[in-house]
Amino acid sequence: MADDTVTDTPGPRLAFEMYKKELAAVPEPIGKILSEYSHIPPEAQNEHIVAVRDKAYASHPYPCLGRWRFLQLDLSSHPLYNDYVVPALAKDSPNQWLYLDLGCCLAQDIRKLLYDGADLSRVYGAELRPEFISAGYQLFQDEATFPQKEHFVAPADVFDFSPESELSKRFDGKIGILHSTAVFHLFTWDDQVSMAKRCLQLMTQHDGRVLICGAQIGNVKPGEYPAMRGQGTRYRHNEESLKKMWHKVVQQKPWNVKVKAIEIGTSMTGPAEQDMSRIKEELEAGQKLEADLAKLGEGKEAEARKKHLGHFEQGLRWLQWWVWVDFV
Repeated sequence: MADDTVTDTPGPRLAFEMYKKELAAVPEPIGKILSEYSHIPPEAQNEHIVAVRDKAYASHPYPCLGRWRFLQLDLSSHPLYNDYVVPALAKDSPNQWLYLDLGCCLAQDIRKLLYDGADLSRVYGAELRPEFISAGYQLFQDEATFPQKEHFVAPADVFDFSPESELSKRFDGKIGILHSTAVFHLFTWDDQVSMAKRCLQLMTQHDGRVLICGAQIGNVKPGEYPAMRGQGTRYRHNEESLKKMWHKVVQQKPWNVKVKAIEIGTSMTGPAEQDMSRIKEELEAGQKLEADLAKLGEGKEAEARKKHLGHFEQGLRWLQWWVWVDFV
């Protein structure tokens, strides 16, 4: 169990709308990938992205899809991306690491890696929902050059440790760089501990220091918080609690005799000043949706709109992290 659970009653959660119908503008980084990697002209990109997103969101109304979050390309903003990840995956890199994106969504970060020169023969993804992998191919139009069967495992259950699982058969003990963004924060402390162990099981133990990295929603006050839609809890880390979790993981069997040392880095940030007006508008939209739903009561219209309503806790932050692992 977690040592840093929230013992006080959490403060009021803030409502927000999880779905934005229109894409105001195609972000420049994703636009470059679509133009130069996928050969989709700029004038066609907005309509193309909206069509792919709407189809994916209809079956799985996740905030990362509804709010266009998947277009932000999280890996490329990670502190280690330019100085370590991209050089390590270049075709002429001496270590020839295999890279795995665990919980890769539409594999947008993978396409950014390929665009930036990564050796595609060493880049792989794993995702719980095969539909998201298919949506990624619809978005990036690259099945001919980056075959799905060769590069993805889906469905991939991160809590299935069995050697018979496809994830285990293909990647256990083989990965040199593992990336996982917006996945750990979906789970309780105990489940995050299990997922950390799953990551370690995937890493190669024979070729020197390896890297596990990612990012997730954190909170200035770490602990178990109600899930976004009120089903169970999710553990929100700050920098100290995340480090504590990883140190506890490697003190447990069998990692206490397999891991020689770990080095953990973190960077937790709040919203930038230039984003505050947008955030205020979004919170106002969430409050309006919540009020509208209260007036509607029960019925089909209320149910249809309710799936667009989410809540998050005060003190929310974005937490980037990296764990260097030295095996015995």
